[in-house]
Amino acid sequence: MESIQELKQSNAILQSALNDIREKIIDELVNVLSGKAVVMLPNFSKEDIAAHNFEYRHEWFTMVFFGSNAAGLTITEENDFLRNELNDYFSRSEELLDAVSDLEDDFEHEEEWEEMMEEYEQEKYEIFDDWFTSCWEEAQKSTGSKVPTYFSIDEMYSGVELMSSDSVEINKNQINMRRYTH
Repeated sequence: MESIQELKQSNAILQSALNDIREKIIDELVNVLSGKAVVMLPNFSKEDIAAHNFEYRHEWFTMVFFGSNAAGLTITEENDFLRNELNDYFSRSEELLDAVSDLEDDFEHEEEWEEMMEEYEQEKYEIFDDWFTSCWEEAQKSTGSKVPTYFSIDEMYSGVELMSSDSVEINKNQINMRRYTH
């Protein structure tokens, strides 16, 4: 199935935008992994951090970091990443996706359209996931951090432990508590 050129172009714009901010994000990750950019909640110290957590929203690619203790309790302030860095991507991509939306009405086979859009979305998220993982790997190498680090989508109950690449189930029954099962 031939995908619409605008969808390919949108993902190319994303890849370019992510590459443009790569060094900035690696620097931010180094500051987090080394503890420089971590603000502890009262009654906790940086030595209590047993896990780093990075959760992101698929729709906006915003990333939140927080640290947890051995019991899974959040013990740091949240640290937002990518809040404004991708604004240019979203404005440029929105124009392309508006054009794509106009084409949907003319598309004859709804099932093919849905498959094409699903492939586009999957590729977009893979681009982001691979980019973030490679930034984290570089920051981890730079800091030598050995703290288990979890990467997940905020509305999902599964993720990846980045040190081992293990898939994990995440129990998010309480807003400030995370428990991971490998």
